[in-house]
Amino acid sequence: MNQEEIQVGDVVWLKSGSPAMTVDGFHQTSKNFYRCFWFNAERSAVSEYFNQLSLTKEESELKLLLDKTEGQSA
Repeated sequence: MNQEEIQVGDVVWLKSGSPAMTVDGFHQTSKNFYRCFWFNAERSAVSEYFNQLSLTKEESELKLLLDKTEGQSA
């Protein structure tokens, strides 16, 4: 299986849907895990490590649906 080439500075999303996240680095012991930053609903920066297999550089339709749902609850 051919994996996407993800680099520091890339904007990525979880394949299952998520806000846009920026890749900031790699896990110290495993280059297969990327540290990603994003802003939560309170506009605070959040970071977490994600396996490269769970990330995509393509914005998904699921993410767009999540944005519309959030806008309706406000």
